[in-house]
Amino acid sequence: MSIRNLHVLILVSVAYVAAQMVADISNLRNLTLFGVGVSAFSIAYPLTFTLRDMAHKLAGPQVARTLIIAAAAIYLIVQAFFAIVAGLPPEMTPDESVAIGQLMSLEWRFLLAAVVASVLSQLVDTEVYTRWVNRFGGEHQWGRVLVSNLIGIPLDRIIFLLIAFLGAWSGDEFVAAFIGTSVVRLVFGIISIPGIYLVEEHSEDWIHITEIRHTDPPSFARAKRE
Repeated sequence: MSIRNLHVLILVSVAYVAAQMVADISNLRNLTLFGVGVSAFSIAYPLTFTLRDMAHKLAGPQVARTLIIAAAAIYLIVQAFFAIVAGLPPEMTPDESVAIGQLMSLEWRFLLAAVVASVLSQLVDTEVYTRWVNRFGGEHQWGRVLVSNLIGIPLDRIIFLLIAFLGAWSGDEFVAAFIGTSVVRLVFGIISIPGIYLVEEHSEDWIHITEIRHTDPPSFARAKRE
């Protein structure tokens, strides 16, 4: 892997975690898209699946799995920080304090649902992507993203709903919440597919990471010799 591609991998990884955080924050805003009531989360979150695919393409499945777990850990740390901040004495009116506290405190069942759904669906996405690459190699790169997204995005939704609302919703409510939101997320997931062509295929070269070296500028190299 070249230094350039290592830098690109860092940028993609940062973008992946940032998209996760943006999605979580935008979850506070409800919208109507394509006639379906969803949160703004459904716009930003599908991008994480394509960004995961881009990291996978650059560095292979092991790095992609590490990225998934790291993002989940960061999410838990952020939620823990929000819970602590929400409990501190605020400089605001009592009503404002209650409102902010409710926004920043996530019920544990929803927190568990979000983390488990994200990790499992992204890991499945990784396996689907890997199998596609093993089968087709470098051909049909759009297909590896499309198929993995078609499986990973709905899987994320159904896992979240089962953990968060099992026993509280009827079957009809589950189906309605699953279909509408999944369709919207898949639309934005499909829109993000061209991103896979922005990075180079260097997964197999990742084993040579120890060979990466920065080249000293000529002036610095001369100074060291002198």
